[in-house]
Amino acid sequence: MQRLPLAFILLSLAAVSPAWARADNGAACDMPTDLTTPSEPLAQVATALTTRGGLNILALGSGSTVGDSGASGGPALTYRAPGSSFPHRMVDALQAMRPPLRFNLTVQGGRNMTADAMLPILRRELAAHHYDLVLWQTGTVEAVHGLRPDALRGVLADGAEATANAHADLVLIDPQFSRFLRANADLSPYETVLQQIAGLPGVTLFPRFDLTQTWVNNGQVDLERVSRDQRDKTIALLNTCLGEALARYVLIGSEEH
Repeated sequence: MQRLPLAFILLSLAAVSPAWARADNGAACDMPTDLTTPSEPLAQVATALTTRGGLNILALGSGSTVGDSGASGGPALTYRAPGSSFPHRMVDALQAMRPPLRFNLTVQGGRNMTADAMLPILRRELAAHHYDLVLWQTGTVEAVHGLRPDALRGVLADGAEATANAHADLVLIDPQFSRFLRANADLSPYETVLQQIAGLPGVTLFPRFDLTQTWVNNGQVDLERVSRDQRDKTIALLNTCLGEALARYVLIGSEEH
């Protein structure tokens, strides 16, 4: 597949959706290029899109992925929105940006689930179905409970190997920014582990923490400061913004191949 200049890719994506993450209330989220561009090409995604005209996606994670978020990130980040979590919004965005293509999503995991508990689910899914892309959101529960970072490293390494053997790209997704979480847990060892695993072949890291912190700092999406009557709209905006950011990340990664 011919490698296209990044500027051309971003221009073509912008033409599809002039306001990348515009919610019903008219607010928009910034999508910095450095936070929505994979460090490495998504080779398996590119192959699937060009040869089969579609993409099979497995999203694996804890509460925010399955749409039933516990209090790991603090009371403000506790919500229930099954069927409208960020992986679902990502598929909506992908379908809108590339209407001729087919995007199939399977969501697995559960509230307060660790990566260690998710690994058997990942192995089972990879054995039963073919996926081109695996999204693995993790690290928050481990940080809240102070679990050993080296244990997380081993689990993620095993998962990365299983994903590579199944001929799929693996995108790790780190914790979401939260003032409460930052004040009550040391995220740095777990972020380091995620970055280390993202250095393995076929693995990249979607920087959810940095992206959501950008939106908080810009006053665009801040669940910890929003009024009660705006909470549902803000949750919907957060999931839409994350979904569209991931869609951009995936498409840019495929075009870079």
